[in-house]
This record gives sequence, C-alpha cells and structure tokens, in this order.
Amino acid sequence: MQLMATFNRYRDDHSTTITKNLEGDSGDEFLKALRTTIRCLNDPKKYFEKVLRNSIRRVGTDEDALTRVIVTRAEKDLKDIKELYHKRNSVPLDQAVAKDTTGDYKALLLTLLG
Repeated sequence: MQLMATFNRYRDDHSTTITKNLEGDSGDEFLKALRTTIRCLNDPKKYFEKVLRNSIRRVGTDEDALTRVIVTRAEKDLKDIKELYHKRNSVPLDQAVAKDTTGDYKALLLTLLG
C-alpha cells in the first residue's frame, strides 16, 4: 500500500507516471528492471497479460515467459489475466496458446488454463 501511495503521489506531483520518467537509456539494465518491477507492483494482472501477449505475438513463442506466467499464476489470478487478455486482444488466451504450441507442452498449458 505504501508503494501505491508513493506512485500515486509521484503522478500527482509530476503529472506523469514514475515509469515514464524512468525511460532513459534503453541499454540501462537497472532502469529496465526498475520499470518492470514498478509495472508489476502497480498492476500485476496487466503486467502478466502483457508478458503473455509478447510471448505469443512474436515469431516463435517465448516458451520460458509463457510457461512462467501460466504456471506461477494458475492458482492465483490466471482467470482474471485470461479475461484481460481476451478483452485487450479479441481472442481467448487458450486459443492463442493452442495455436502457438504443440504436443504435451500444449496439453499442459491448456490444462492449467482450464
């Protein structure tokens, strides 16, 4: 709650989000990690939806990111993330995963997706 209050106060004082002001040198790994951490803390469902979208959208699936999100969020808030994914991408997450994966890996992910 303290971090949310801090981020909101920063936005009120500076008329922009803290992550916008941290967009500096794209090669700065510390700033990149800090922005990612803040985005995840600020709205985890939105962050994980974006990770899923990016892991599927590119040529070749980012299996590490796809697996990490589905497995770690399966018993927490995956249902909400699926709904947000469908809302933002106009395609259900299970269809997107089924299209991009095969075999036992596909079966495992689809089982976790419910």
